[in-house]
Amino acid sequence: MYTKLIVNHCKSISLKNIFLLLSLVFSIYCCDDTTNPVDPTPMMETGFEGYTLVWSDEFDDNVISNVNWVHEIGDGTAYGLPAGWGNNEIQLYTDSAENSSIEMDGDVSALTITVTEDGTNNYNSAKLTTEGLQSFRYGKIDARIKLPTGQGMWPAFWLLGENRPEIDWPGCGEIDVVELVGNQPNVAHANVHFTNGNNDYSNDEGSPQVISETFDQDYHNFGIDWSPTEIQFSLDGEVYKTTSLSDDMKEFQRSFYLILNVAVGGPWAGDPDASTSFPQKMYVDYIRYYSQDGFTPDGPPELIIEEETVGTFVPPTIAQFAFNSTELQFPGIEVKFFGAGGEPVITASDTGIEGDSSLLFSYPGGTWGGGWFEMTTPLDFTDYANGKLIFSLQMPDDLANAEIKLESVTNSASVFLIDYNPIEISDGFVEYSIPLTDFIDLDFTEIRIPFALWNPVNNEEAFTAFDVIVDNIYWEQ
Repeated sequence: MYTKLIVNHCKSISLKNIFLLLSLVFSIYCCDDTTNPVDPTPMMETGFEGYTLVWSDEFDDNVISNVNWVHEIGDGTAYGLPAGWGNNEIQLYTDSAENSSIEMDGDVSALTITVTEDGTNNYNSAKLTTEGLQSFRYGKIDARIKLPTGQGMWPAFWLLGENRPEIDWPGCGEIDVVELVGNQPNVAHANVHFTNGNNDYSNDEGSPQVISETFDQDYHNFGIDWSPTEIQFSLDGEVYKTTSLSDDMKEFQRSFYLILNVAVGGPWAGDPDASTSFPQKMYVDYIRYYSQDGFTPDGPPELIIEEETVGTFVPPTIAQFAFNSTELQFPGIEVKFFGAGGEPVITASDTGIEGDSSLLFSYPGGTWGGGWFEMTTPLDFTDYANGKLIFSLQMPDDLANAEIKLESVTNSASVFLIDYNPIEISDGFVEYSIPLTDFIDLDFTEIRIPFALWNPVNNEEAFTAFDVIVDNIYWEQ
């Protein structure tokens, strides 16, 4: 369908400097959410018949471009995810030059993500995104990358829908251009994740590409060719997987931003072991975005959150049903949920012990998940640091334990129900009173999540289907 782009390992520095300058001039074209560029002045020989190069990062400067990239840092809790970025990963992402920089790899000037280990099984890495800076809709994306392959490594080049702050994953859509797990060092995976027409999570797994060598030995070109009807995934210019886009896959008719990262651990990659050496490095020679000549797409479809959210859509306004109706301590609060299939369906209930309503958390069991309450504007609760968290639950007798988590902007802390003795009140409810000092090292100056209920289990510590009614949450000084 197109001519394979051939790039020498040693690229002309003078040509690439010109290339980078022109890429900044034309980067505005890729950010238009309604149309792709029409006949822009070519930046250089495209290498793909019928396509024009519009944007790129050649990674030839001494520093990472702040026009193209921002860092996400920490363990994921600052971004509304459970610790471990929702995948039980064990790395912390940093913005330190020790973990992300521009380095020479032989003759190649490359963005380098470096995974380090401190000798006590603590791992640092980096995650860079173009969120808020560069976005892409349809066209061809081509990246030349050398991947780390040590046990426990999970490098990826992928995209998320730029409306993700408005709608949670997978409703925002995800395109995995390439993922690799270190225990399969010669296997490249590609996938998409989305919400289908039945409000269920869906993906297009399978059809990995297997090569004879391992992916840390040399650079390879990973790419997608994305149109309104399909996404083709390619390795070194050869298409090996095609995902057809059905009418209920509206996520992929909108703009996405790019992500580069190397995760460590998690159930897919497994933890590093004695065979894993450090540092591990992911090298990115370049990323290039091309528009299809003469193609003007329709505008993106309207986002209807109820249709594109997994499970029952939770109106944010019902969050206050679970809180004390007279204290009104947590303004602008919304209820959210997340998990690997074990997240609760959250609905309003008129069974309560305070006020007119409460919330029913219906956990399906089988795997992990949780629900939480998050304020749009974090508040200073330093005056409560020596006080108590008080809440009431109506729950089944076989619910033996669950995690109660509080989060600030900078960190989080947890306790477990099994460590506390509630008092019985009325209508099958029990009331817990937990000292806030038990949430070790929690930063009370910027509280954003004043209550979260994760991972209820039975006496065998198995994820089980539970209905839990939550009511009368408040903090006491």
